[in-house]
This record gives sequence, C-alpha cells and structure tokens, in this order.
Amino acid sequence: MTTTMLPASILPGLLEVSLRSQQDIPALFERLGIDVDIVGRSDRFISLSQLDELLFSAFMESGDPLFGLRVGADNHYGNLDLLGNLMATAETLGAGLNTLFQYKDLLVPYLEFCLDIDAGRARLAVETGSPEMRFTGSRIHNDLVLATMVAIGRSLLASDMPLEQVLFLHPQPDADELACYREFFQCALQFSAGVNAIVFPESVLHAPLPRAFPKYNERLKRSADQVMSGLSRAGGVTGKVLLRIQGMLGVGDITIETVAASLAMSPRTLQRRLQEEGTRFAALRDQVKHRHACEAMVSRDCDLSALAQQLGFSDIANFYHAFKRWQGCAPGEYRRQHSKP
Repeated sequence: MTTTMLPASILPGLLEVSLRSQQDIPALFERLGIDVDIVGRSDRFISLSQLDELLFSAFMESGDPLFGLRVGADNHYGNLDLLGNLMATAETLGAGLNTLFQYKDLLVPYLEFCLDIDAGRARLAVETGSPEMRFTGSRIHNDLVLATMVAIGRSLLASDMPLEQVLFLHPQPDADELACYREFFQCALQFSAGVNAIVFPESVLHAPLPRAFPKYNERLKRSADQVMSGLSRAGGVTGKVLLRIQGMLGVGDITIETVAASLAMSPRTLQRRLQEEGTRFAALRDQVKHRHACEAMVSRDCDLSALAQQLGFSDIANFYHAFKRWQGCAPGEYRRQHSKP
C-alpha cells in the first residue's frame, strides 16, 4: 500500500458517504485510528490505507448496488473542498480540468486522469494508480467516479454538460438498474469497455465558467501549494512506520520502542510525529496485521494457529477477538467468504 497522505479536510465529505451506508462512525474512526479532532483540518492528514478502509466499509455495507451512482450524482464542486473551488474559479472548463490534473493529490492521489482529444471529441479517462486498494476495484467505485465527473462538470458549468458516451469497466447491470444509468447520464453507455471514461464534444473544454475569478484563483493556488507541501512532508513517517512493521511480522514483538529505534528517534518523538499526521502507532500496527491476516486467509492451506503466532498473539483466541474487531466477522466466516480453492 502506498504511503500517500491526504488532508483531513476531505473527511467531512467521506463522513457523509459513510453516514449514507448507516455506519457507526465513532466505532469506524476508532478502528482506523483517526482522531475525530482532525476532521476538516487541512494541516492534519489521513493515510491512503485509512481512506481505503473507510470507503471499502461504506461501499460494502451499503447493500445498494447503485450506491456509487447515487452518491456521485449528488456531488457538486463545493463538496471537493479546496480543489473544487480551484476548479470553479478557473476561466474555462479546460482550465478547470488542468487544475484537477495538477492538484488531484489533494483529494484523489490514487487516481490517474488522461484527457485525449481526437476529431472534435474529448475523452476523459480515469484509472487507479494504486491497484492494491480494495474499494477501487468495485462496480460501486466505477459508478462513483464517473457520476462524480459528470455531476462536477454540470455544477462547474451551471448547466447541462453535453455527453456523447460513458464507458464503464464493469459489465452491464440488469434492466431496472440500467434505467437509472440512462436517466442520469442521458447518452450512449458502453459496459465492459476496458476503461472508465466520459466522452464529450471538444468545444465544451472552451466553455467559460460562470464563477471564474482569476485573482481569487491565484490565491487559492498558493493555499493549495502549501497543502501539497504539507502532504509531501507528512507522508514520510507514517509510511516508514508501516514498512518497518511489515518487515517485523513474525520476527518478534512489534512495539513503538523497537520501531522508533529502527528509525533513529525516541518513542515520544515518533508518537508526536504520528499524532501530527492524524494517526497512532497502535492503529498502524493493527492495520498491518489486519491486512496480512486477510491476505493469508484466502488460502485454504492457511494454518490459523501459525498465523496468530506470526502476528504476535499469545494464543488463537486473542487472534479471533482481534480479527473480529478489525473485520466485523470471525476468521472462519471470512475464510468461507473469501478463500480460494
């Protein structure tokens, strides 16, 4: 998992998504090691793995196959915090997209965008730059991204955004669900397309934005540059701790003292640095153990007693309790749902 960090200012929007799936937010934040006091702050950060866990939980627990489409369709540039305002105050839609490409790491560092123009048509494609993230591989995520792109485009233009085609990675849904796609996108749809993308007339890129404000846009860019600089600084310690913990699995006790010593700093300094990045050592250790356990248990040959010992548990019962706290189900149930032949 990449160690990219994101500003905690994106959390209010993520909380709205989680609330739609009726999640227990305090319990979820506790499990992910996110301090509620950092919510909405651009000077505090969450890790990409915490974002992955948060959205994966929201998507999987929604119980609604159209969850991504519904959430994306309700989006507005104002929901994108600083990035949205940067785009809205650009002079044209094309300039707004260039802003997205430049500052996407403020919101979606795990996505890569590609704009191709050919024969008067523009195709904006998006793919994940972090394939190990769980939630990006789902149909719900595909729908969320594509519907969001269209909804943001409409809100930036303050009018309809003419579309020629929308392409989806996932297969075509059933007839009832397909009607919802057609109602929102209002254009030709192609499923199992090999890419997630929207296609629209090139002329739309030159459409002036009604909220264009060049001087304010420049001020926002300075703020964005400061946040980007903070992201660059913040990614270091959390990423190094995650890598150290991964390397220590099965070797001995994993404590903040041993990890701090490996990073040539005191436990107190390490604790403070992690707190500045919006996380805790215990949460990162649990995160690594949780992911390793999930990856190991997809194999039918996995010995749970040996796995518990490798992860540093004194007995299998303690491992069972910890895994149920992490995953929300017992190891046996997880294996039945995910194990490979």
